[in-house]
Amino acid sequence: MMASPNNKDSQHLMHRIPSGSEGAEIGVWAGSTARQFLNCGISRLELIDPWSVEPYKKSDEYKSYDDYLEKYSRILNIEKKDEDFQKYYDAIYGQVKSTIGQDPRVTIHRMFSDEWFESKPEKVDWIYVDGDHGYQGCLKDLENSLKVVKVGGMIMGDDYYWPGASYGKEGVTNAVDRFCKRNMFTKERHGQTQYIIHV
Repeated sequence: MMASPNNKDSQHLMHRIPSGSEGAEIGVWAGSTARQFLNCGISRLELIDPWSVEPYKKSDEYKSYDDYLEKYSRILNIEKKDEDFQKYYDAIYGQVKSTIGQDPRVTIHRMFSDEWFESKPEKVDWIYVDGDHGYQGCLKDLENSLKVVKVGGMIMGDDYYWPGASYGKEGVTNAVDRFCKRNMFTKERHGQTQYIIHV
């Protein structure tokens, strides 16, 4: 979840999305980035997000689950309760399903990224990783992406060195750097926080 429903920085990647290509996005939330991908003339887009509080209970993105609830209860102006957060997520999912989900190029998978990767989906030309911002979760999504991205494709993502955000440095940034080093990949930086890894 972001503090704003609009991912303005992702526009800096869109010139690299080939028309007619097939892609996937891990971590959809309100669908801001998905809309940008669709405007690039792609032919297929798989959207994967559980729209649930459950991932935050196990993630190392925040010091604790309570810290996550505290932060977003203020941002969203809702009670610091699981059920209120879930109602919010259900409403966001409903909006995405009734708008972006009506595009015939889109398939929505309301599930954890692990479940989607285990389902052995069809290969894609690129994947955008913007789900779990904790180190372990982000690294797992990056490694799993190698199973579905075609050779010569791209793994992209958000929140690399996000200014002022501890997760951007300790979580996403360290995960991306470790992934590139382990697999001998290089990365490109775009905009303020976007990255592309060619595989």
